[in-house]
Amino acid sequence: MTLVRTGQGVTDIRGSLGGVYFTRDKFGLHCSAKPRRVDQGTPAQQKQRAAFIKARTFCRNELFADKPKNWLNRCTSYNIYRALNDLYIGFLTIVTGELDPNSTGTYELAGTHKNKDYYKREDSVFFIWWNGYDSWLITKILGVPVGVLWQRLAPDISGIYIPKGGASGIATVTLSSTEPPVDYQIPKL
Repeated sequence: MTLVRTGQGVTDIRGSLGGVYFTRDKFGLHCSAKPRRVDQGTPAQQKQRAAFIKARTFCRNELFADKPKNWLNRCTSYNIYRALNDLYIGFLTIVTGELDPNSTGTYELAGTHKNKDYYKREDSVFFIWWNGYDSWLITKILGVPVGVLWQRLAPDISGIYIPKGGASGIATVTLSSTEPPVDYQIPKL
């Protein structure tokens, strides 16, 4: 219920009227819009929220610390578009070398294992993962450091991997990313 006191105009008003709250404090009369209840749980809203978070997190990575602010905005916009259309965004790892068995190729981000990202090769035969202690491993089975494998005793994924367990050849892992094309422009709203 709204209470309105008049006398040469409105001298006091309290309550709500037509989607607006009226209040008074020591600074005078105030009005504010009633908060509208929004269903935050629809699948479309969840997809958009997840796309934005994923794109923004990706573009804020330390790999891009030297990029200018306008590039970060372009990167975020481009990757929101990619995420909303179910296109891959994120990091790729590229394994090179004369390796036996052949574990070279492109690995996509596949999830997390022991609180770090892990990657799987396009054919899902090999994985790159953190062992939770001191090293990155390239193995055929995620989380199982047995059989043929390559190991890197360092906290970062990029670099040289030493063969173990019957593997041969030095593997080199390089981290790459999906960046916006040079001609990509942020859409005008």
